[in-house]
Amino acid sequence: MLSWMTAAIVGFIALAFSPALPSYFTLVIIFCLSVLLHLSLRSRLSSAVLAFAVALSYASCYGHWRVALLLPEVISGSDFIALAEVKSVPERREGFTTYYRFDALVLELNCVENISHPYCDHSPSTLNRSVIQLNWYADSPPQLGNVFKATLRLRQAHGYQSPAAFDYGRWMFASGYSASGYVRNPEQVVYLGTGNSQSFTRVRQRVIAHIGDRLDTYRHSNIMKALLFADRSDIERQQWQIFSRTGTSHLMAISGMHIGIVLAWGLLLGRVLGLLLPRINSLIIGAGMALCFAVVYAALAGFSVPTQRALIMAVVALTGFVLRRNISPWQAYAAAMLLVLIIDPLAPHRAGFTLSFAAVGVLLFAFQGRRPNSKTSHQLLAGIFRSQWVVLLGLIPLLMMWGYGLNPLSFPLNLIAIPLVTLLILPLLFCGLVLLGVAPALANLSWRAADALLDVLLNGLAVAADIFPQVYVAVAPLSLGLASIAILVLLLPRGFPARWLAILPLLAIFLAPAPRPDRASAWVTVLDVGQGLSVLVQTSSKALLYDVGPDFSSGFNTADAVVLPALRSFGVGKLAMLVVSHADRDHAGAAPALLDEVEVSDLRLGETVAALRRAAVSCHKPSQWDWDGVHFEFLTASVVEELSGNNASCVLRITAGGASMLLTGDIESTREQQLINNDQALSAALLIAPHHGSNTSSSKVFIKAVSPEQVVFSAGRNNHYGHPAAAVTTRFQQMGAGCWSTAYHGSIRFHLGASGMAVDQIWGGGRYYWETKRYSSPMATETCSNLQSER
Repeated sequence: MLSWMTAAIVGFIALAFSPALPSYFTLVIIFCLSVLLHLSLRSRLSSAVLAFAVALSYASCYGHWRVALLLPEVISGSDFIALAEVKSVPERREGFTTYYRFDALVLELNCVENISHPYCDHSPSTLNRSVIQLNWYADSPPQLGNVFKATLRLRQAHGYQSPAAFDYGRWMFASGYSASGYVRNPEQVVYLGTGNSQSFTRVRQRVIAHIGDRLDTYRHSNIMKALLFADRSDIERQQWQIFSRTGTSHLMAISGMHIGIVLAWGLLLGRVLGLLLPRINSLIIGAGMALCFAVVYAALAGFSVPTQRALIMAVVALTGFVLRRNISPWQAYAAAMLLVLIIDPLAPHRAGFTLSFAAVGVLLFAFQGRRPNSKTSHQLLAGIFRSQWVVLLGLIPLLMMWGYGLNPLSFPLNLIAIPLVTLLILPLLFCGLVLLGVAPALANLSWRAADALLDVLLNGLAVAADIFPQVYVAVAPLSLGLASIAILVLLLPRGFPARWLAILPLLAIFLAPAPRPDRASAWVTVLDVGQGLSVLVQTSSKALLYDVGPDFSSGFNTADAVVLPALRSFGVGKLAMLVVSHADRDHAGAAPALLDEVEVSDLRLGETVAALRRAAVSCHKPSQWDWDGVHFEFLTASVVEELSGNNASCVLRITAGGASMLLTGDIESTREQQLINNDQALSAALLIAPHHGSNTSSSKVFIKAVSPEQVVFSAGRNNHYGHPAAAVTTRFQQMGAGCWSTAYHGSIRFHLGASGMAVDQIWGGGRYYWETKRYSSPMATETCSNLQSER
């Protein structure tokens, strides 16, 4: 049984991470061949092959359907007339202004603009009946269930394509969204009634809204909502940082642990009730009440992937409990995973799927073969201690893979926090929920007690987060695989010979230094920070960061989202120098957030940045130095006092071996001409295009003076500035330069050394099947005409 289920699971996961979808014709051939093989052999192997083929075909058909619902990239950013139904309660957010965000189901969609694309000729649109995410930039947003007609500007979801950065586009696709955008002219929206008022989503949202209003009076209402309904939208950024730094983020995600506790309460209460009622099987009453409790709790959480897994395993376990049959834990585990994948073939793209199933799998592996028996309190505590240690150790590779840090205190903190939440806080929250309708005063008392305990928990976690910072280890994928094998060896049953020797390769993997360029060589990584700039330069022992990218009024910034994850993945714990080219927000906005997290030895500024209140040196003073055989030089202007705004940008030239690169910030043609007039060395094999490729920069004389082999435009996809300008890419093309854009290629790393300049790695495009465009390999050269065709 396990063999065919395992084969089906492998088929689902393989397709989820495939860079391309097999055609329907290929699927038919694979399916027919697998059926013929099974009919001929009738063996376990043929059953596994058939299960794999069925799973692959099912997941592929699902993938084709989901891709067909995506808004085509070529008309991304266009306007549409839409008839839509609001599917979630509008969430209030703060940005450059107050706005609201909600999900909407497209009922009818028509192109507004005169777009020559087959998509607009479809009747009805292929986007009909798909879910989109919308922003509302006005007061009085539509309410849950409202059906409205409005003009929408829609875009294909796209995230930062940078090392270890959160992939927003991947999350949007895996979450079922076909596009994102905003409502244009909200005052002109026409309301056409409401949808089905009894749908599960609307009933759940009404219940959550009603109870949420009662919870808002408590200090930690945001945490209480997260524990009761999996509504984490109100948890503050600082609180998430505390949870992350202490390894307790999992407490805020309703998972198997939470479902298991609720299941146990239901089973206990049902057994007691069954014993009080004559002639009724207490096993059936207990199992039924346990399942009801678990289903209600999972429904409040919106049936997330971890709750689905826990519910399926609970049903299997309760069935065996009632029928008094011994069901293999591995069979229940595989059945749960397979059913979750059938419900959502894209579930592997969520951290919750990977971590929740991995945690259960590690526990089953570590405790397999042990028979449950009566235990003393000492043995019970020892079992809890070992279970926590097993999960923590087993999840280390996956936590690192998903970009989570490790904290030495997370183990003892979880030993305290998990019982506190599951045995005290959750029961108090649910008692308040049950008593709300019959005894509001008692419900208030119960919730106040839970609020007080949450205060103790959060204060304790905050203190612990300040004592021990998170540890991030830069480990290659192959090393992570080897580390996983070593950890599994450590978790083998007692008596396995020499299993503790696995600690040695594990330590070697985690203590090994991160890869670095050779002496007299440099790695230059242009990070994808959207409409902004951030470039990391690494030598054999030092690192320099040129700009940090933007921040936003909502508190979001590219230091936290892109730059810091990249530094951690490269093993860069300290910056020898931070250069903030000038004060524009798309270059300097995220700098304060970076300085809060990373030690910086030297800070250079092109002009004063009000948010940076620390000692700094002007980059316009003549300065040059060498690190590890790599030469750095700031190119200065003749009249520094006249520099301001874009033209105040630091210009940095770096030479490693026989290759040079030029960083120019946002300088415009006037500053370019000054650099030429000063007779400074400008030639460079690699140029980071001035001002993101704006037509106010990159003059012909400047391009001729630099004579770059490759030029990189750091700009956001579909940005409203039109960067890079077509005239600029044409000028570079005429000069024979290869063009790259972070908007389409993601982050790009170049190698400078004795052999010249070469593209080393590209992080964007073509990783998954819905990313239909596969960009050039690191050994290829993109032409500027290719870049123009993308735009």
